[in-house]
Amino acid sequence: MKLRLVLTWLLIVVALTARAQESREAADWPIRVEELLAVHRFELEEGFEFDWSAEARTVRSGTLVVIKVDPDIVVPRNAPEPILYAGDRTVQRLNRGSGSGVVIGIIPGDIDLSVAPLWFGAPGLPESVTAETIRNERLLAERAEIRPFAREVVERVRAEPLVANDLAELLRTHVADLVLQYAPQERDLAESWRLPVVSAPQKDRRP
Repeated sequence: MKLRLVLTWLLIVVALTARAQESREAADWPIRVEELLAVHRFELEEGFEFDWSAEARTVRSGTLVVIKVDPDIVVPRNAPEPILYAGDRTVQRLNRGSGSGVVIGIIPGDIDLSVAPLWFGAPGLPESVTAETIRNERLLAERAEIRPFAREVVERVRAEPLVANDLAELLRTHVADLVLQYAPQERDLAESWRLPVVSAPQKDRRP
């Protein structure tokens, strides 16, 4: 009987703790990006499928951003992670950033970061984000007084435009360099992008 009471008490404590944690996390969002470190406009000869939203599309141009964030936000977890937004779209995160506090991401299409704010919204799955989701998250960001970076800040960190054949080349060259510069703790990631691509052997067509 005593063991049953103890187990019941433990279950209640666990449930209350989980509920408190959920409430605390819900109150934590949205979270502003701490600093804008670099902005690179890019162009690709061959587009790629941007699937970090419910409305997948082919992207041939966009903006690479390097941002400073609270490392605790981007700690890997076995659960939905905070979604990074830029204005009216999601940002595809290319590295973890938990060791460096620096995240490198792709914003599809043209965007002016002195007009469009950058922020982390509630945890979720990027591929399930709809236009309505973004509108709701941006409204919360505005209520939290999350504003775009000043134009002089954006201009100060704007770097040269980048051109690559495709996303793989962009990662292998420019993005790998950015990882090594701003997030050297993820050197293995940069080196994995630079591994040679081996083509499958062709079948012998001789009779």
